[in-house]
Amino acid sequence: MKKQFYTLFILISSYSNLTSQINFTRDTTVKIFENSQELINAWNGGTNSAQFSEIDLNLDGVKDIIMFDRCGNKLSPYLNINGIFIFSPQFRTPFPDIKNWILLEDYNGDGKNDIFTYSNSGIKVYLNNSASNLSFTLSSPLLINSVSGQSIYVNANDLPAISDIDYDGDLDILTFEISGGFVHYYKNMSVENYGNSDYLEYENVNGCWGNFYEGLNTYILNCNNCLCPPINITNNNNNNSKHAGSSLMAIDVDGDNDKDLILGDVSFNNLNLLINGGDNQNANIILVDSAFPQNNLNTIPGNIHIFPSAFYLDATNDGIKDLVLTTNMKNNSENKESCWLYGNTNNNSSPEFNFIQKDFLQDEGVDLGENAHPTFYDFNEDGLEDLFIGNYGYHLASGTPISKIAHYRNTGTSQNPQFNLITDDFLNLSTLNLNTNLNTPVLNLYPTFGDINGDVLKDFIVGDADGKIHLFLNNGTTFNITTVNYENIDVGYYATPQIIDVNRDGLNDLIIGNKKGSISYFQNTGTQNIPDFSTEITNWGGIDVDSSYIQDGFSSPKLIDINGTYHLLSGSFSGKIYLYNNIEGNLNGNFNELNSIKKSVWEGGKTSLAIEDINNDNLVDLVIGNWCGGIAYFKGDSIMNTSITTISNTFSIYPNPATHIIYIGNKKQEIINIYNTIGELVISTKEENIDVENLPSGIYFVKIGNKKSKFIKQ
Repeated sequence: MKKQFYTLFILISSYSNLTSQINFTRDTTVKIFENSQELINAWNGGTNSAQFSEIDLNLDGVKDIIMFDRCGNKLSPYLNINGIFIFSPQFRTPFPDIKNWILLEDYNGDGKNDIFTYSNSGIKVYLNNSASNLSFTLSSPLLINSVSGQSIYVNANDLPAISDIDYDGDLDILTFEISGGFVHYYKNMSVENYGNSDYLEYENVNGCWGNFYEGLNTYILNCNNCLCPPINITNNNNNNSKHAGSSLMAIDVDGDNDKDLILGDVSFNNLNLLINGGDNQNANIILVDSAFPQNNLNTIPGNIHIFPSAFYLDATNDGIKDLVLTTNMKNNSENKESCWLYGNTNNNSSPEFNFIQKDFLQDEGVDLGENAHPTFYDFNEDGLEDLFIGNYGYHLASGTPISKIAHYRNTGTSQNPQFNLITDDFLNLSTLNLNTNLNTPVLNLYPTFGDINGDVLKDFIVGDADGKIHLFLNNGTTFNITTVNYENIDVGYYATPQIIDVNRDGLNDLIIGNKKGSISYFQNTGTQNIPDFSTEITNWGGIDVDSSYIQDGFSSPKLIDINGTYHLLSGSFSGKIYLYNNIEGNLNGNFNELNSIKKSVWEGGKTSLAIEDINNDNLVDLVIGNWCGGIAYFKGDSIMNTSITTISNTFSIYPNPATHIIYIGNKKQEIINIYNTIGELVISTKEENIDVENLPSGIYFVKIGNKKSKFIKQ
């Protein structure tokens, strides 16, 4: 036993000298159930503002789906496996960094869809050069008008139409210019100049394609020569009216061999179908259907909460392209029902759309609306960590979102967790008026659990969007609201608390992140029974996440113990997971940022972390929540695997320090082993009340199963 302890001590002592990466492997196999139904894509990270394209990800000749979410610039691949789309995040790796939008189209006619995406108010293109594996290479960093030498303008909030407008075999572009109103037609001259579609050479051949003007969801037709009756609107880049945002998709809706236009506007909820009454060489819009696709098979019209967009792909696996309507607004989506699917019951050249559902792919994963804030807590004390997930809120058509905390009970085993949704509104928090100024519920519920009053029962604190925290004490059965605006703590905006003994004095302290990206440390200067958090250290550790490139970092800290030494992890606005050390004995100094977490541990923007060994393999596991309201699970997979333990894998000892009796919760009647500092076993018992009066003064280590803790004997 003594030899075993010395081995552990060496591992603990040498950790700080290790520079290897802490590795994690994304795992989508852990099952999650909602309403007794298994979610087949439980860990897909949620969906808010999706864009859909087709591509063959695994090169098996079957089209799969890429879903890109403007919310956090998160790309989600779905493999088509026997007609079912399965979230397959391993296919993210070949894709370049994508921002704002992505459309996958085959520009060179080789049967492999290429990437068109946003770049510097324009478009860049990546060639799909896949051979044995999916692969892309940059083809054009910025598409230009070959006549003027200027880039093809695309607003960051827009979606252009990329399609063969003139039916000559290469891909053209329709987009609004900065002055807005008129659609500009950029013709690809590859076929004309080279006899093939291998090149991306564009000319602006028409400054008002379709002879129409669009302004705030209204249309003026018959704008010949870019002049519109009854008012003249010139094509002038100095026009004071700037383009606000539109989505475009060009397809032949009526089967007459020319492209019609489906257009969404930033300020409205309907899609407009603009019928091309000209031909594929000279477009002329003659009719605007503002209730599209209602007049198609008398189905329901598109009614996306704000800024609708349309995508054309085979979503029903019948070989015929369907219509998917989403929102192009990343900050205000109808987050759980923002992907409307209309099946095509006819064919690709003359589609007929019929409504199927409002939550295509969304209903198959954990989706908490906007933002997800996970944490672990064994609610029913069965030795299995449950999952609690707060959120910023679920969309409400009436305006203000409604914030909740979901409770997923762990009904698996210690080696194989699985989670079942018990309630999506833990403690009915959505109905509690925690905002005492407005007498309303609060937004952005961020949960944490820990013993505040020294009774060995973990209490519950929730942070909110106003920077406040609220205390619920554990009475042994449930949690009761005890103090709204607890201790008058206010960290500005977006309080993200953690309860933990920072200075290892036996009293639980508070650390709280905030919108700015810094962290506040509130030391408990009271007692175990009567805590006092009146002293705040702001900018704790000198941490300010994402400060090098954005004003608001949205820190979400988690302090963990790795082999007896504290390390701090934090989520951020960018989605980067930050890791710091140099904390022990340096609580008033600056911590060191470590670049030891793989960049592949990423799940979109505004990330929050839950950290626990949920499969009992002595490795740190991560559950990451993100802006889009979903979660991802990363299983610990480190070369330092034998020397990693987490502070969340500990238990409470009361009182601590102690002189006579210590109390340790042990409802499962496991063996409690207590060791001195040289590794000698001094007490072995199953009792919850343990007499330590005869032990010499000093530090003692306690182990129950795979859980570890320590106490001080005075």
